[in-house]
Amino acid sequence: MGKGFRFFFVHVVYLRPFSEVEPFVVSHREFLDQCLTLGTLLLSGPLIPRTGGLLLIRGTDKDEVASLLAKDPYAKEGVARHDIFEFQPIKACPELSGLLGGD
Repeated sequence: MGKGFRFFFVHVVYLRPFSEVEPFVVSHREFLDQCLTLGTLLLSGPLIPRTGGLLLIRGTDKDEVASLLAKDPYAKEGVARHDIFEFQPIKACPELSGLLGGD
């Protein structure tokens, strides 16, 4: 992914009890693996307690991210929604400083 991308935190909110979400965890994680391969997903993980999760995604705009997330099995099965928040990172620890751009 080249320059010009923007950053988005995504709050994955379970709409059903986890027992109804759990059957889709494997396919959801396979979807996330595809996003890692594409270079759109930077970080992901479940919330504790297990009420949803957080994703750090990069993309060109919010519509692109929403279109991508519509393919998530959680969204397709109606067990979760994705609340998308664009943000502009300014500071990062050394391990993540490459995300800030520049040279």
